[in-house]
Amino acid sequence: MSTKEFVLKHTFKKIDRAVESIREHSEVEEHFNIPWRMNVSREKNNLAFYLCCTKEISVEKWSIDTEIELELSSPSGKSRSSRGEMCFGNKKDSEGYSQFGWSAFINWKEMERDYVKNGSITVEGRVRITGTSGLYTPNLRCFDKTMEEVSDVVLDVNDRKFYVSKLFLATHSPYFKSLFLGNFRESNYPEVPLDDIDADDFQKFLEVLYGDSPINDSCVEGIVLLADMYQTEIVIKKCESFILKKSTKTLKKKLQMAIRYNLENLKTDCLNKIKSLADVRSVLPSDIIDMDHSILAALMEKVLSSPTTCQQRIPILEYNCY
Repeated sequence: MSTKEFVLKHTFKKIDRAVESIREHSEVEEHFNIPWRMNVSREKNNLAFYLCCTKEISVEKWSIDTEIELELSSPSGKSRSSRGEMCFGNKKDSEGYSQFGWSAFINWKEMERDYVKNGSITVEGRVRITGTSGLYTPNLRCFDKTMEEVSDVVLDVNDRKFYVSKLFLATHSPYFKSLFLGNFRESNYPEVPLDDIDADDFQKFLEVLYGDSPINDSCVEGIVLLADMYQTEIVIKKCESFILKKSTKTLKKKLQMAIRYNLENLKTDCLNKIKSLADVRSVLPSDIIDMDHSILAALMEKVLSSPTTCQQRIPILEYNCY
């Protein structure tokens, strides 16, 4: 995924014993430094299904614009999905919005007939973040019209203008080198749009590239996503160094980022820190089949080398690789 996207997946067990209006929650997952989870419940004759943003609604104004698809799937391949858009946060309303979904996602009897297996259902939430505000620290550097005199191109990100130097960007990024110095028609444009990225992320990306130090746990994933997209090695290394030395993110999250953004030093560091069966369990996704197979093999080796493996039920040993 090159854009700011992620997927939540969870199997809710004993759904056939659900009590009216009692919500069942998936575990909270962090994506782009925001906590998310899903919940389901039986509401009269229907299944209610919601995606929740569990970030605290505080005095500070913040918002996250999203495109969401919620899906219920069966082992036979049948699925039911619904889509919509949602702005989480309290920027548009002081009370804030923290969940999105449907109180009647599917008729309960239809769900039992077509989607329940062994008392369980499997659901997914696919999220694309299209814009954010109020999540990051104040800007360290200006790229607005005050920089017009020392720039030779304007980059338009969601109607926000960034005045920058073509040669400076081209020096650090094969993507921008090709865009500005290659045969693309944009190379002669005074203003170039950059699609499918977040303006606040691009601000922080440029700050790192220009030598400032804005990296923290709030913005590091947004920065490294762009650095990976634009093949900007110097920014990738700075983000990886921060995660290795200063980040307080969980081992599971660090390993996920190492895999997604090809951070080899971080991947090695994470695997070296996995020493016990408890450590292995802590980094497993809700569905092991979604895990990178090379990482799965490394974890399998750690499990098999543990003297207590034969005494415990380990999900990774139940996964069929074939």
